[in-house]
Amino acid sequence: MKRRWAKWGAVTAILLSGAAVLFAIIVEPRIKRIVTEGHSVHSISAIMADLRYERRIRLIREELDSFQGGQYSALFLSMYPIQSYDTYYLSYWRGLDAFKTELFMENGRELAGTLAYLEELESIPDIMLLGLDPECLEADYPLEDSLLKLIRQTPETGYEILFANPSMAYWCVKEDGEWQAALDRYEEAAKLLGQEENVKLFFACDREWLVCNNSNYAEEKMPLEDVATTLLAYYTRGEYLLTEENREQRMDSTKELIAGWRRDDRVLTGLQDMTLVFVGDSTFGNFNGSLAVTGVVEAFTDARVINCGYGGMAAAYGDPECPALGDLLEAVRQGDGSGIGQEEGGPPAVSAAARLRQLADAGGEAVIFLDFGINDYVKGFPVARENPYDCDTYVGAMRSGIEKLQAMFPNGRLVLVTPNFIRYNNFGTNPVGEAADVFTDYVEALRGLAEEYALPMLDFYAGLGIDQDNYTDYLQDEIHPNETSRFNMGMGVLGLLRELISPTR
Repeated sequence: MKRRWAKWGAVTAILLSGAAVLFAIIVEPRIKRIVTEGHSVHSISAIMADLRYERRIRLIREELDSFQGGQYSALFLSMYPIQSYDTYYLSYWRGLDAFKTELFMENGRELAGTLAYLEELESIPDIMLLGLDPECLEADYPLEDSLLKLIRQTPETGYEILFANPSMAYWCVKEDGEWQAALDRYEEAAKLLGQEENVKLFFACDREWLVCNNSNYAEEKMPLEDVATTLLAYYTRGEYLLTEENREQRMDSTKELIAGWRRDDRVLTGLQDMTLVFVGDSTFGNFNGSLAVTGVVEAFTDARVINCGYGGMAAAYGDPECPALGDLLEAVRQGDGSGIGQEEGGPPAVSAAARLRQLADAGGEAVIFLDFGINDYVKGFPVARENPYDCDTYVGAMRSGIEKLQAMFPNGRLVLVTPNFIRYNNFGTNPVGEAADVFTDYVEALRGLAEEYALPMLDFYAGLGIDQDNYTDYLQDEIHPNETSRFNMGMGVLGLLRELISPTR
């Protein structure tokens, strides 16, 4: 034992001696020089900053050497972490063979050093994507002397500036005045860079769906991979551009958004013993993670959330290629969803069936959200017939489903959800099927069922504010809600939950 301690003691002594030598060679002379010159205040911190800069810029330059040796049409640099941004999509969507650096530049000094090295290498690409964090720019290293200078020297290069979009958690910990000042720096950078013809500025801090859901982020300034991919898709389509025309309005909207969320806590607690179940079509079933309606609800409550959605599913029977609501409920009764999946793993509804069976058997407290109607219209299934329980019709299938769910979950509460506004088939005004029903017939039928069974209802058709003039802001295609709408749906669910639980909690 003594020999072992002696051995480690000798190793430690050697390491300390080496550190002392390095200190004497590198750091101590610089300290003496600074003190001799009368600049002792903050001298040590300045030296350490210099050493850190030299180490990091060396590593960044080593990465750029790889860029120089490759055949790339685009370079992706950043002042914030960009590991979650997959360059595959730049190739797939835009045909850009992009080189992305792993290290990010922590400040304006590193930005200036990196850009200077690119000039030295003469490796300015056709497209430069730059993640810019205006908060990290020091006064000693202004953009005018680095980025703006390079932009003007290389007018043939297209510069796409992706501003950092920190999470709401990041903005909420800042002091009053501090976060406004940070956004002022964004606006100053936008004013400076936005006048250049070869520059596009992208900014998403005013997008509630993104910044207000902290579950979208792996780090405060780095979104999760699927969220980053969604942002790249918006940028590729030329959306979220910050321009001379919209800059002032969007910056004001961002400040209003952050101020409102700093003031009001939207998280709904006290539901840890409750399960929230979402049964429906692709509105629930086609989306997973933080960008789904269920993901939003999960992020803002402490309840258990089960996504039992299935893309393409209608309430009524009639499509041999896709199950109906009755098929799903039978799978729940049996506790086996394998019969409703057409692919390995299947949609959320497949794995959810067994969980719902367990929940029903345990008599657990649940709120079940039931959303059908779009596919019933698209497939031309009639709204109703004389038989009120005809499951080949929308109303009959929904009526049957409501009563089965009530029997299955005696301690549960059922919420009916209208289908959202659609662009499909001339905004749903073209009649479909032998009954020649239009889309609003299904919406009105659902409202009638809510009244008939005295059930609470979420009116996503009218309540989301989507209409023929603004649908492109809320739909990702002619039917499906985009990230903004799915976030708003999640907030609508939270609002209804507050109403449901307030008398008893």
